[in-house]
Amino acid sequence: MSKAKVKEATLNKDLVQPAGKSPNPNSSRAVREFIESVVIAVILAFLFRTFEAEAFVIPTGSMAPTLQGRHMDVACAQCGYQFRVGASSENSDSEEQAMVVSGVCPICRYTMPFDRRDANQNSFTGDRILVSKFSYDLREPERWDVIVFKYPGNAKQNYIKRLVGLPGEQVRIQHGDIWTNSGENQDFTIARKAPTKLKAMLQLVDDSDYWSQTLIDAGWPSRWQPWSPSGEPNQSPWKVEWKKQDGPRSSQQFTIRGAPGEDAWLRYHHLIPNSEDWQKLLSGETPSDLSERIGTLIRDFYAYNTGELEGYGPYAPRAWQMAQETGLHWVGDIAIEANIDVESADGEILLDIVEAGVHYTARIDVASGMATLQIDQGTRSFANDDGSGTVNAVKSKAPTGMRGPGSYELRFSNADNRLTLWVDNQAVEFDGPTTFQTEGDQRPHWTSHDPLDLAPAGLGVQGATVKASSLRILRDVYYLALEPRSPNHDYQHGRSDEEIQEILNNPNQWESTNLFAERRTVEVVLGPDEFFPLGDNSPQSKDARIWEADPHVDRALLTGKALFIYWPHHWRRPVPYTPNFARMGFIR
Repeated sequence: MSKAKVKEATLNKDLVQPAGKSPNPNSSRAVREFIESVVIAVILAFLFRTFEAEAFVIPTGSMAPTLQGRHMDVACAQCGYQFRVGASSENSDSEEQAMVVSGVCPICRYTMPFDRRDANQNSFTGDRILVSKFSYDLREPERWDVIVFKYPGNAKQNYIKRLVGLPGEQVRIQHGDIWTNSGENQDFTIARKAPTKLKAMLQLVDDSDYWSQTLIDAGWPSRWQPWSPSGEPNQSPWKVEWKKQDGPRSSQQFTIRGAPGEDAWLRYHHLIPNSEDWQKLLSGETPSDLSERIGTLIRDFYAYNTGELEGYGPYAPRAWQMAQETGLHWVGDIAIEANIDVESADGEILLDIVEAGVHYTARIDVASGMATLQIDQGTRSFANDDGSGTVNAVKSKAPTGMRGPGSYELRFSNADNRLTLWVDNQAVEFDGPTTFQTEGDQRPHWTSHDPLDLAPAGLGVQGATVKASSLRILRDVYYLALEPRSPNHDYQHGRSDEEIQEILNNPNQWESTNLFAERRTVEVVLGPDEFFPLGDNSPQSKDARIWEADPHVDRALLTGKALFIYWPHHWRRPVPYTPNFARMGFIR
């Protein structure tokens, strides 16, 4: 066995403040964190004697939310949700050296000012992680691994990204997804994530356990609304009620006694307030057009990127602010989660996701636990990547862990052109394909009869008595198709942020606009020992897409595989140095 080699370093940044630099107001904190990291590294040297490992500190948010750089970690003053905002500008060697003074909650979209008198509302150091330096001596790197490597433009700098392109492949970034082929005459196929990877990479959009009392008092419409294909939502047997929780938040509870032979639905509407709405709400006003709003598309919003820097005024320019509050790209790959208490012995539970106007549905029979997947009620077939798919593939079936009355955790996703169902956190294995093919130029759809992509997820019941809670919507990573010096969005022809927002917010334009056809595609050809890495925080990741040099990492520059977050930031209050156990764990 080799003796452990454990040391602490930073990725992309030096840990030690450069000589001659003016004193940092956070220098005492930096010294304390340095001493803390040294002590932890010494301990790890004894714990990991059986393999060679190296400990790193994450300085930036290019891999957020998977890995955190220096960041704020706060509970929203309006809905109580705990969220994180990047604060890399507060690193001691940052060129900006500006404090982060506010951030936007990912649930209620309240712009929360940070109170620096509260120790827990000062920035925290980035995650400390362990990297296995021998993993790739034993096996080949795998797609979706989180890897550490030497930056090709400066071998003294360590970078950490997610591996998406493998040697010998041609890689295409298109409409937020990764496509690959292994030869010039091969067709591109979408690169799919295993269920464990997908679960780790999904990013939260909404959680029914976190609702602002301010929104409730103002009559803000629920994002989960009863709906029926007949267009008469008020006839739905679903009952929605609010339950006051500790602090500023309330949660929603949903109850139904289903009618046999009829599907009864709750559908998610992305009805989010913006900063102007919040200014009115906090002054006691209600937006005058609230009753007319139909929601908006789910987009590539990153709360982590919403930090407002001190000295930049109360708000950044409106166009930038709009992009930060909502995102500029429609994300159709989403997931729905729900905690279900089934009180009846029979009936069906339904989960539905809409993308580009197509319904993808899972139906679970309560009595037998048998699950069935369908696309547009069986009018479309599942198909493998090579296009194979027969009339026998219009449905896929599988037994699940649901058996009669009881409590169950459900998750259903449509990501990378594949449907995945989890019951009690176990991915279900189906007897047929759960993958499908789509048209290249996908766009959202909406009608007055069916909101489709404006209500992209649904929970339904047929003939069962059910209580539901903790309804959550999540989205997949959307990889921007960027090139060196290109605008920080996918669209060509020089469209402004305001114009993009106007089209995305107006469903009447979706059928006729060229916007969705104008999304950029980027392709990269990799040699025999070349790898293509991207960051999970696509808008703020300085990864291979935008390198001026060749967009790849040579095998010789690989350092190892990121394994474990062994020390995220500690909490300062109420007990100093309280470990943040919730974020410790393996890196997926």
